[in-house]
Amino acid sequence: MEEDNAHEGPSASRPSIGKNDVTADGIATMSEDISKMTIQEARQSQDESIIREQIALAVGSKSASLLELRRTVDRGYGLFAAEDIKRGTCIFKEAPLFVVPPDTTLQRHAYRLLHKNPESIHPANFWILHDHLSRRKTHANVEDVVHRQVDDYAIFTTNNLQMRFGGQHGTAVYTTYSRLNHSCSPNTYSFYNNLQGVETLQATRDIAAGEEITVSYTDLLRTRNQRAASLKKWGFTCACKCCKGANSSISQARRQRMFDIDQAIAFHDCTDPFQKTMQQASQTLPVRSDGKLRWAEELAKLCGEEGLTDMDQAKAYRECSRWCLELGKLKAAFEFANKELEIQRVCYGNDFKPVDDAEAWVSKLQDRIDEQRKAAVLAEEQRLYEEGLKADKAAYQEGKKAWAADKKVNKKAKRAIKAAAEKAGLTTEDAEALLARIDNEKLAVVAEKLKGEDDIEKVKSIIAELRS
Repeated sequence: MEEDNAHEGPSASRPSIGKNDVTADGIATMSEDISKMTIQEARQSQDESIIREQIALAVGSKSASLLELRRTVDRGYGLFAAEDIKRGTCIFKEAPLFVVPPDTTLQRHAYRLLHKNPESIHPANFWILHDHLSRRKTHANVEDVVHRQVDDYAIFTTNNLQMRFGGQHGTAVYTTYSRLNHSCSPNTYSFYNNLQGVETLQATRDIAAGEEITVSYTDLLRTRNQRAASLKKWGFTCACKCCKGANSSISQARRQRMFDIDQAIAFHDCTDPFQKTMQQASQTLPVRSDGKLRWAEELAKLCGEEGLTDMDQAKAYRECSRWCLELGKLKAAFEFANKELEIQRVCYGNDFKPVDDAEAWVSKLQDRIDEQRKAAVLAEEQRLYEEGLKADKAAYQEGKKAWAADKKVNKKAKRAIKAAAEKAGLTTEDAEALLARIDNEKLAVVAEKLKGEDDIEKVKSIIAELRS
């Protein structure tokens, strides 16, 4: 057996170190390396524990229970779904760790704010920083502090997020939000709720337990090269399925078309002639409104195929609604507007209204529909009224004609009866009195009986019968 072992080569599971290769220095080096790895793992475990505590403090235990902190292969830490999360769920609301107003000249001053201006730190997060930094000082040496300060600034430049201050853009850093990694097809949508002073994260599709929760760091209606250039400032190359997946070439073609349509719409809506001159779009919208509608419908469809069932698709539906209204298709415009509203409620919840509120647009279209219905009811009532007048007039004319005809017949019948009565020996006065006693309906019948009758006795008999 010893002879066989002598001929074994190195393998992945067995290091090729002979007994004579192991020296005291080698053992010491290995021991030191193992010790460093153990310390590093312990610190990493401690850091993860601290981060989890920070997240729970920042977003609350209920929201934190939806999140699982994991280290990814190539992007540091990430947040994963600890359980199934339904579309439209508010995953968390988080106050900023600290904010940099838009008037700050250099963003590097923000790093100093952490150390010199604690008032800039949101009260809800002050103790997160206090607790975190105090813990680190208990086990940090000078070198650790130096490296940590360098890392702090790097993290700030990487994890800062734009937020709005009275219509202007500033910068903020968040404990939890900053742990979210990027995807060009994210499963969440985030917005800053200026009324509550919190960044809000909403699930834009069902997220399965164990799936990474992702956001977008850039404009997604852009080509792959444009997105890659934008993401360079974050210091990484995106490897999501849209950029590196098996169907990335198909995605690239879709995003190119989405970019072209988006730019054509922006160019069409631009009211600044100078800007239009300086930034000519590669493609322009069709001249006819029905062509514009087809492009908007195509953009909405492509957003769905790319998994962008967020406000990008909602805005495409607004364009569809807009051009349907232009074409007089009010019902279709209302249907597209409701699709936009459904997505807005998924992305913003029911407690916040964005500037270009879909609910206001739906309400405006509903008012038009109501006005149209009222106008239709009034038009129908007017039509029925006019038809009634027309029918009454026609009936009157028919009645008038019938009356005239009856009058003519009765007049003729009266003459015949009067002549027969006088023939039977009645005076003119008696004949007139006889006619007065006969109903108009019977005049024609009596006249018909007397018509052509030459027998004077029979005539007398008929007249006598009428007089009785």
